[in-house]
Amino acid sequence: MIPIVASLLTTLASNGLGLLSSAIQAKGKEVVEQTLGVKIPDNPTPEDVSKLRQAQYDHEERLIELSIEKARQELETFKEESKDRDSARVRDVEFVKRGTTNARANLMFFLAVCAVVGLVWIVWTDQGINEYVKGIFTLVLGRFLGYLDNIYSFEFGTTRGSRDKDDTIKNLTGGSK
Repeated sequence: MIPIVASLLTTLASNGLGLLSSAIQAKGKEVVEQTLGVKIPDNPTPEDVSKLRQAQYDHEERLIELSIEKARQELETFKEESKDRDSARVRDVEFVKRGTTNARANLMFFLAVCAVVGLVWIVWTDQGINEYVKGIFTLVLGRFLGYLDNIYSFEFGTTRGSRDKDDTIKNLTGGSK
């Protein structure tokens, strides 16, 4: 997301314009401007925020529809990710049935753990390390911790929070009817 839009979304959300912010995330600023018939400045003044608040109030139903559409998009993305994980799990079950293990996945996990341990050790023990290099190492460390997070999510399933989110989205989109 470009910084200007991120700044705008933050400003809108912090000023009680969450519906407007959500609609912009779902459809884009230009579509929302056309829908509401209001120009949304990149850096709104307090006067602009007041006008946008009135526009949000006047078009609340349409903005809620856009928010529900955003929730549907998130649900579809989640479903695709779940299908991908499930197919990989089926592959792992086949490995177990044949009495073998997924050596590639085990090697990837081992290398991610080694990278995390190595990077932590370097950053922790080398007091003379350049701050820029330390920043790069920390960035890479964060990436490898993300890989480990994905591995654990795959192996142990999704969290309760994801199930709750799925139920909430289902209720919002009328999927529970």
